[in-house]
Order: sequence, then C-alpha cells, then structure tokens
Amino acid sequence: MDNMTDLLNGVASTLRIAREGSFRGAMRSTGLGFRTLQNHIKKLEEELGFVIFHRTRDGIVFTTEGKYLLDEANNIEEILKRISRLGKSMSNDTKGEIMLATTEGLGIYWISPLLESFNKQNPNIAIRLHASMALTDMRRFEVDVALQVVEPILPDIKRVKIGRLHLILAASQAYLSKHGEPKNLDDLKRHTFVFHTSPQFSDRHMIQEVVGTKLSQAQFIEMRNSSAHYVTIERGMGIGFLPSYIFGVGSSIVPLALPVRHALDIWLCFHEKGRSTPRIATVIDWLSAIFDPRLYPWFRREFVAPKDFDKITSVTGVKEVLANLHIRG
Repeated sequence: MDNMTDLLNGVASTLRIAREGSFRGAMRSTGLGFRTLQNHIKKLEEELGFVIFHRTRDGIVFTTEGKYLLDEANNIEEILKRISRLGKSMSNDTKGEIMLATTEGLGIYWISPLLESFNKQNPNIAIRLHASMALTDMRRFEVDVALQVVEPILPDIKRVKIGRLHLILAASQAYLSKHGEPKNLDDLKRHTFVFHTSPQFSDRHMIQEVVGTKLSQAQFIEMRNSSAHYVTIERGMGIGFLPSYIFGVGSSIVPLALPVRHALDIWLCFHEKGRSTPRIATVIDWLSAIFDPRLYPWFRREFVAPKDFDKITSVTGVKEVLANLHIRG
C-alpha cells in the first residue's frame, strides 16, 4: 500500500468500528457506506497480512493482531490531534480557543469563577480549562498556557514566576469545637490530619516535620485531588494545609494561629513563540492581572496573614472580583 491516504482511512475506519462495536454504528457516526468501510478494512488487511477482526452475532471481535493494531491506531490518533493543536497554537488569528492547564485548586476556586468576566471582555476567545494536578507535557502542544507549581526545565518553554501560594494549617469550626484548637506545635500530635498527594506536590512530609514525631496511620486521611482535600477538611475530618487565598474568597474553614507555613511558586508557562500569537498574549496578560500581588495579597512573595487581607483588598474593583469568587458551602 503506497497510498498514505488509504492507510489513514484504514486506521480511521478500524478505530470507528471498534468504538461503535459494529459496521452499522460506524456507518451512522461517519456517514460512510458499508462498502466504503469494508474496502478500507480490506486494503489495510492486505497491507498488514492479517485479519483485524471477525464479525459475529455478538458484534466485532478483534484478533490478537488486531488488538495490537488498535493500540497503535489510538497512538496515531493522538499524534494527529497534536498536529491539529500545533496549527491552532501557531495561528495568528485573534479568535479561537486556548487550552489552559492549571493546578486543580487554582482552576476550581480562582480561575474558573473569573472566566465569565474574561468571556465578556474577549467574546472571540474561548478558554478551555483543564484543572488537574498532573504535569502537562507542553512539548506535545496539548495546551497553550499552563500554571503549575513545579518549575519547567524545558529550554523551548518560557516560564514566568507569576505569584506564590502560601500554605497554612486550617480546620473547620466543627472540628475545632469537637477536638479543641491546637495552641502550639506540641498540641498537634493528638490531632488527625488530611493530607494531599499529587504528581506536583505532597504535603505529608510537611505535616510529619511539623509534628516532629511519627503519627499513627489512624491520624492520616489521604486525598488525591484538591477538591476532595478541601471538602474533607471543611466537613470536619481533620486539620490540613490549605493555600491562604482560600480565605480571601470566603471560605468557612478557620486558619490556625500557628507559625507553620509552606510556600510554592506559581509558574506561568507557554511556548516560546506563544507571546507573538494575539489570543495567547491576551490570555497571558489576563492571567498576569488576576495574579497581581499588589491587588491580591495572598499571591505575594512575602506571607500576608488572612486576618490582614481586608486591609489590603479595599482597593476599588477588588472586592467586586472577590464577590464573584466566594466559596459557597
């Protein structure tokens, strides 16, 4: 088979038939006729020298060789998607979509509530937000812009330190009423902790260092994502580290008055040529604005206690922004 188009047609038809489970389903989803699909599969089988699948009363059954082909076909599809993203990322068009990857907490509690305002100001740009603690491989052009707490080391990826997360110990009022508020570090040894483990960050070692002695397994509750971590603390299950900005957006959780905190830099990452693309530049400028430490003290390099937020966020316009971000229990 010398014709690359025939090869791609065969791979595409194989994927569609596999996902639909039948020729009939593939015909319905692609708009192609039975003979066209059958011809795609026949040519591919002739080129490969084996049968890809059998048609039975119960549907399509892939052969062993066909299953290997299916794995490779899925890989090919991902590559084609990245090629498509590459073209969109490099386009100088002022309108279109931008893929923005963020850490889960920032995506849910800070950026997502502000998207409505961005959309009103930039109706031709659609931000597709991917909030996850997984690290994004920007070399694959899966995303245009990323916010992460791990500094990227790739030479072709630009990175700017856009702010800092200050993690402090906190608990719900219900938990403190039941178990008492720890007055010093020694008091912490008798409490239960909710810790967060992710590819970008884990606070278990921080809690262990703070307590200073080995805690029992019963004193730990492990969460794998930021929202579950927050909700578990909110429901009174234990004490945990939370970013201080949570207390600037109306959280009902109580920050503890203990001299314990940890800082994580927030890195704004984008492709080297991304700044010259108008719509990407617009998103980068918007992110810089909503992380401006002069307006939002919780993102400053130096730590500002939550009790002092009101003194700083009285600037015109900031309170309106924070009203949109209020966390509702």
